[in-house]
Amino acid sequence: MEERILQLLEGLNAKVDNIETEMGSMKSEMGDLKTEMGSMKSEIGDLKTEMGSVKSEMGNLKSEMHSRFDRVNHLLEGIGGQFEQRTRQRIAEGQAISKEIKILKLRIFDLETKNM
Repeated sequence: MEERILQLLEGLNAKVDNIETEMGSMKSEMGDLKTEMGSMKSEIGDLKTEMGSVKSEMGNLKSEMHSRFDRVNHLLEGIGGQFEQRTRQRIAEGQAISKEIKILKLRIFDLETKNM
């Protein structure tokens, strides 16, 4: 019977040793998991920082593009205004020339009628 008790105790000791080994292994794995979680937390922080930088750069780009479009718009308005002014001048010149041609025609007609 004592032998049986010794066998049971040895088996129990073996199981306790096995459990202790497994617990040590689990503890090690938990430590590794904790380290990986810390790394992930750090990487997420870095990602947040990078996203903030990208957001800031996008805001700067948006502002720059608005500025460029405003300049282009002002240039186009200026060109359009110059075109309209030049067109008005040409129309006025054309009307003045037409008026002078009519006057010349009238003088020619007067001269022709006097010579007849």
